[in-house]
Amino acid sequence: MKHKLLKGFLIFHLCMVVLGSGLMEISENKIYDGIILRYSSWTGGGFGYSFFSPNVGNQTVVKTYTLIDHKTLKQDAFGAGKDILDCRFSSVLHTFRNHKAYELMSRVVASYIFAKYPDAGPTYISIGEYMPPSMNEYRLSRKANRFREICNGTYTYK
Repeated sequence: MKHKLLKGFLIFHLCMVVLGSGLMEISENKIYDGIILRYSSWTGGGFGYSFFSPNVGNQTVVKTYTLIDHKTLKQDAFGAGKDILDCRFSSVLHTFRNHKAYELMSRVVASYIFAKYPDAGPTYISIGEYMPPSMNEYRLSRKANRFREICNGTYTYK
């Protein structure tokens, strides 16, 4: 009896993982769909990133475009965790998700850029997030992540 219950649970769990992975569309019945989504979020067997970590958001990054000596365009990016400074930027970007914090962070980035490039001209700073395509878009065309700009500004050193 104990083995039958265990096998029954494993078969039920496998069916819920397959249904929750988005391979089959079951959006006609809201109650049934709600049960599958709730079960898959509790067990981590759904279609999202909750399998690895719950509520993983989009990757927020800061992109800068700086004109140096009025002829060379330099591009930098912060938020990917390349070094200790970049890890600090990344933690601030992911912790404080509001427009005022992004404005303050862009000023910090501008001061860093002007210290890094003393002969820098105007700097365009764009804060945004990479949004992954839906599973259907990815299956059909292998689309890359889209960059959605949240906050931007142009800064000059005076």
